[in-house]
Amino acid sequence: MSPSTLAPLSQGTGYGVIIGLGAFFAIIVIGLAKAVQRFGDISRTASEYAVASRSLGTGLTAAAAVSAWTWSVTLLSSCSTAYQYGVAGALIYGAGNMSQITLFSLIAIQMKRRAPFLHTHLELLRLRYGTAGHLTFLFFALATNILVVSSVLVGAAAAIESITGVNTYASLFLLPLAVTAYTLRGGLRSTILADYLHTVVIFAVLFALFFKAYATSDLVGSPGKMYDLLVAAARANPSPNYEGSWLTLKSRGAIKFGWLSFLEYTGVVFNDASFHQKGIAANPSAAVPGYVLGSLSWFSLPWALATTAGLVALALEQTSSAFPTFPNKMSNEEVSAGLVLPYAAQAILGKGGSAGVLLLMFMSSTSAISAQLIAVASIGGYDVYKTYVNRSAKEHQILRVQQGVVIGFSLFMAAFGCLLHGVGVDLSFLYNITGLWSTAALPHICFSFFGSHLPRWAVFPGIWIGFGAGLAVWLSLAKRLEGAVNITALGAVDVNLYAFTTTIATGILLCTFGSLFTPLHFDWSSIWDDRYKNADDEEEVKIIENDERFSPKSLKKWLYVSAVASVVVFAVFMLIWPLSLYRDYIFTRSFFTGWVAVSITWAFLGFLTVGIYPLWEGRAVFLAAAHALRAVLTGRDDAGRSPAATGSAANHAAGLASESGESSVKGGSVTPQDPL
Repeated sequence: MSPSTLAPLSQGTGYGVIIGLGAFFAIIVIGLAKAVQRFGDISRTASEYAVASRSLGTGLTAAAAVSAWTWSVTLLSSCSTAYQYGVAGALIYGAGNMSQITLFSLIAIQMKRRAPFLHTHLELLRLRYGTAGHLTFLFFALATNILVVSSVLVGAAAAIESITGVNTYASLFLLPLAVTAYTLRGGLRSTILADYLHTVVIFAVLFALFFKAYATSDLVGSPGKMYDLLVAAARANPSPNYEGSWLTLKSRGAIKFGWLSFLEYTGVVFNDASFHQKGIAANPSAAVPGYVLGSLSWFSLPWALATTAGLVALALEQTSSAFPTFPNKMSNEEVSAGLVLPYAAQAILGKGGSAGVLLLMFMSSTSAISAQLIAVASIGGYDVYKTYVNRSAKEHQILRVQQGVVIGFSLFMAAFGCLLHGVGVDLSFLYNITGLWSTAALPHICFSFFGSHLPRWAVFPGIWIGFGAGLAVWLSLAKRLEGAVNITALGAVDVNLYAFTTTIATGILLCTFGSLFTPLHFDWSSIWDDRYKNADDEEEVKIIENDERFSPKSLKKWLYVSAVASVVVFAVFMLIWPLSLYRDYIFTRSFFTGWVAVSITWAFLGFLTVGIYPLWEGRAVFLAAAHALRAVLTGRDDAGRSPAATGSAANHAAGLASESGESSVKGGSVTPQDPL
């Protein structure tokens, strides 16, 4: 926070939101999860804790993908990017970070084809590459989880301090507190219920900020007025884009940033165990449409938010006394810390805007942290404890270990976040350098899931060779291009772009060479043949065997759908849309007005997809739970028993699910798809 900028809200408000609202959400989420488990006939097992019994429907899969990818760093950095590059930054940020979610649907469906009964993707990699390969993948997966949580915590804590004056170190410890409570109690199902609630609130705040800025604000009030302000801003403070305009997509810096984000965060998504957990948790017919709809819905958040807050900051920072830094421009340190969004919201909505951003920071950070907690807990339970400590571990033992890991990782990340803040590491640095670790294993994951000839040496030491090559380029180019090896130099876009490209290219060369010249054939059918040996729960394997949605024909169909969707989304958002406008063109007033209208329309469609559709899709379960709850409240003989036990509510839910074509075959009986 700038020394001359006073926090618009009190510390009491900040602590009230972090602690009070955190406790409230923890109670609500735990209550919902407990109700679903009790009235939905769901057992509390390690599998339910880790992968929600593989029962998520399309709507909640999409909502979970959006929430898992909507970090506090997403909201803050998208606005900072728009502040740096104008309309190009807002679009490119969204485009550079949304294709990965669609691409991941390929991994999600391939996991179900290869080993549908496993609980983590690392279990599959262990079966293929042995201990050395497994530990290598595990290291880079955990490194990704740690860096993700670090970005979320450091960014959110800095924003909360600027809004309320709450001590950064206090925020770093308090933010994970409520998350730990409901993750500890309900596992992945609680996490996804929280994801849904948080996503709805984030969209609500976005709509409030957008309509105030573009419809009712005296400072802006319309897209036309914003256009005039941005034209004036370009004269006073030219952009690095074509002819110094903030209203053009011809921006080399934005394009570089977009490809940096694409490479870096493709690595993050493919290495992040939280995405794998939700992919495993989705039922087979929901995984691909869930991730595709999730990617398209997520795109609307950074695009619409940055088109609002990022442009508001450019337009008002030197023209309106309502802007916190007026009459000065924001400093590089403030931009790097992610303060564009809170400053813009304060200028447009006053204290209400600050409160809205405080709510955004709380929702986005706790949602992302909960996803990481359950991912690391699953790794600890299945890939460490079950694999290396107690091979004969029972479900209840694995569950206890998972809960212990949730507590331990929360404390570790709070302490690690304090360390990063203490040495001066900010949001921009963390955002840019995460890819050094996440991209190291990216080619090897792709070759592992979609090939059968990758030799073990390409994984270990192959991944470390690629990481070493990227590290060498990272350090040497920081010295050559920036003149020093320090936090600022190591976080530069060009330095990281070349480092990530080197890491990925080295991995591709090693994997290609190994697969062609020293192939080691892996028989994928051996995993399925040994399914009872490799699985922890024989009953779970039998359910999968009798579920038609896991049939090879059905899964292959979804693989083709995923491949087509991935190509189309990548081509449209990374190539056709931005590059077709990368020319000597500055937006006209009418074009900009249409641009703003499309961004908010897209956001409304996204909200319908991840906010309304899950409620409709889950109507069968809600009705079943309502019948059972009514039985409890009216004191009937079947009170307290699950709907499956009493039959009436379950049968009613099954009927609704069957009518909508969402039933699955389990053990010969029809049961409703469980979208929760």
